[in-house]
Amino acid sequence: MYPTNFLENLWKKIKAKEVPNSLNPVPLHHGLAYTMQLQDRITNLLWLPYEHTGIAYSEKIGGSINIFPYYKGQIIEEFEISHGMDLHKPKTEDDVLQHMYSSSWELHQIFSHEKYAGSAADYMYKFHHLCIFLNYFNSLRVIPVPAVK
Repeated sequence: MYPTNFLENLWKKIKAKEVPNSLNPVPLHHGLAYTMQLQDRITNLLWLPYEHTGIAYSEKIGGSINIFPYYKGQIIEEFEISHGMDLHKPKTEDDVLQHMYSSSWELHQIFSHEKYAGSAADYMYKFHHLCIFLNYFNSLRVIPVPAVK
């Protein structure tokens, strides 16, 4: 169903300029989610409208990207959701969620550090909602409006 990674479909839309993505937060679908490009012009964030929780797309040389958790306003670079050109990376929504749940103990250990003061359970709950949004967003089709004569 998805030609590459389920999470990367939004990235392709950002790169193709189908999704507005400026240095200020841009609401998607009337504020269901937000996206923005950071000052480094390499990292792009997608988050739901609560507690700045979502994912960070970080472009590498050659056009591949790494996807990290974005939690409470911080990019968690110690944990990769999807890595560059890895052929074994999760491709569908179910694969991504399975990868996250199987890695939840590692994520819990990272979030329990004082600098994050969070929990994997909290992030996973919000990440599941982010996947639901992306599933909806990835399935949207642009319907051309006929020109009025």
